[in-house]
Amino acid sequence: MFHTAHDFTRDAMAASKTSSSPGEGTRAEVRLLESEVERLLMITEALWSILQEKFGYEEQELIKRMIMIDMRDGKLDGKVAASSPKKCPKCERTLFKKRPRCLYCGEPVATDPFER
Repeated sequence: MFHTAHDFTRDAMAASKTSSSPGEGTRAEVRLLESEVERLLMITEALWSILQEKFGYEEQELIKRMIMIDMRDGKLDGKVAASSPKKCPKCERTLFKKRPRCLYCGEPVATDPFER
């Protein structure tokens, strides 16, 4: 069974609260993070294998795209660049990330699932 991000957060919080020591809670959270990373790696590998089988993409294309994404911030460091703050299309104020509406004027805003 796959867990959602909400399940993961809830489980991590519960593990840290029920632990007998702070270190034990941290270890439980690390185990949950490791599990989530493994799940995401499995999903990524499955998606890549589908693209290879259905469309014939080559490993070199994937590597080239990964480098292109990594270099968006001008550094080849294995990290995705943080998204710059966006402005509300209605009131022009800075939007808070992961909010479906502008905090100031209530204007609905489109969210980017890859925003960092």
